Amino acid sequence: MRPGVFKKNAQIAHIYAIKSGAARYRPCRTREEERERDSFKNLVLVCLAHHAAIDDKKDGERLYPPELLSKWKREHEGKHGPQLASIGPISEEVLESLLTSAFTPPVTRLEQIADQLERTGTLNAETLGELRQIIAVMQEIPGGPDARTASNLAFAADVFSNLDLRRSATSLGHAADVLPSILKDLDAKIRRLGDMM
Repeated sequence: MRPGVFKKNAQIAHIYAIKSGAARYRPCRTREEERERDSFKNLVLVCLAHHAAIDDKKDGERLYPPELLSKWKREHEGKHGPQLASIGPISEEVLESLLTSAFTPPVTRLEQIADQLERTGTLNAETLGELRQIIAVMQEIPGGPDARTASNLAFAADVFSNLDLRRSATSLGHAADVLPSILKDLDAKIRRLGDMM
């Protein structure tokens, strides 16, 4: 992932397929069923990896039946489910455009949090929670930061959680000073172990 570039990690899948021959296709029996098939009620947001598996013609229906996808949808939408269910027919392109405009890319949000810290020297509980959520998302996405970077971000969130920027900055500065020498020592010890084998 390049800095400042948002990598979408969601795709739109149909609970009941709209095309004959696709996984979970059921012929519509009424006009109302046809209308619902094209509505938000029949769509679920899934990660890139699951989308391919869900729509797999061989195993998609067996492994991801409509009941399971409906359960995922209810769990993800939570209390907002009834309002979202009222969205009528919507194309995937329009929905994707709406979702893209509604969510701030993680890197942009991290920059905003850093700006807030620089400006105010404090981090409120809501922003700290958001920072931890961004870190969790970045740990899970393909092409996201490696485990070490994510771990460093998690450490930074813990350091900043005490809301004392001077102490946090001192702690981070100390860590930045000490870590390179620790890594050099560790590397030397690993090399010595390798030579002994």
